[in-house]
Amino acid sequence: MTTISALIPTHNRREVVLRAIDSVLSQTVPVDEVIVIDDGSTDGTAEMIGSRYGSRVVVIQQENAGVSAARNRGIREARGEWIAFLDSDDVWLPTKIERQLEALAALGDGFGACFTDCVYDGDPNKKASVFQETGFEEVRKFGPLEQPARYVAAGREPFFLPSLMVLRSLLEGNDGFDESMVAGEDTDLMFRLCFRTRFCFVGERLIRIDRTPCRTEALSDIFGASRDDRKFDNLARQYAKWLKMPEVAGTEYEEPILKMLRLVCYDSAECKIHQLRIGPALREIGRLRKTGAGYPMIAATLFRRKIAKLRRGRARTPQVPVRQAIL
Repeated sequence: MTTISALIPTHNRREVVLRAIDSVLSQTVPVDEVIVIDDGSTDGTAEMIGSRYGSRVVVIQQENAGVSAARNRGIREARGEWIAFLDSDDVWLPTKIERQLEALAALGDGFGACFTDCVYDGDPNKKASVFQETGFEEVRKFGPLEQPARYVAAGREPFFLPSLMVLRSLLEGNDGFDESMVAGEDTDLMFRLCFRTRFCFVGERLIRIDRTPCRTEALSDIFGASRDDRKFDNLARQYAKWLKMPEVAGTEYEEPILKMLRLVCYDSAECKIHQLRIGPALREIGRLRKTGAGYPMIAATLFRRKIAKLRRGRARTPQVPVRQAIL
């Protein structure tokens, strides 16, 4: 029989994590164990979970080490054949696990990862669901996702970690989350998984993702900060690592990833030049040189980007009538 471990990392989200746990315990097909990894919380998270759920939920406490370390700890402690991830501020709808098991049973062997659509909550500016946002408008109840790495390389992957159920054997040892990354670690893992197993999907919105703008800051919000060095460093390290993978070198994935690496380096260099941080800007130019870009091309590209930015700024500036300006 299939056994499933649900993993929920959390840090100082005592009230919110209870909603996530309740959604796991309310599944129409129960999971075999629920593991919450308390990553150094100081708000009494572990005590509250213990008093409310008792032995139904396993709580693992550790010193604060980040979400990747917390998930890796959960993977090591889990006993299920499959791992199902959930973030502490998101929830599963009741039939999430049931639908995924139906899809895996119908599609047969060879599939080690299954994901579903997710609906966004709390941000009216976002598309209704992940599938809509990424243009993955599948009408089937479920099916295989062929060549999933293509979606990641194009920057429009339709899978979110809170919807993923994956074989634990694919995550053991050094194949889990990269603990050196402070953001984007889920995309990094998904890309590496693309070459280890087949992916399948369930075409239903079975997870609610919290995207309330005023919610407490999450690590993923780093990517919303346009001038955060952590964002640039994480992405550059991630793309450089992908380019070294034997499954990428010399394949159709190499050029798109190389372009993404160059784009990040240009963004970072442009930001640092704007901030008059000349030394860091030169280091980014050095990164660009390692991607095969020559100094003339780098200078010309940075100049074109600056001109384009100035033009966009002028276009957004409201035009004041001459008479009003004189008055």
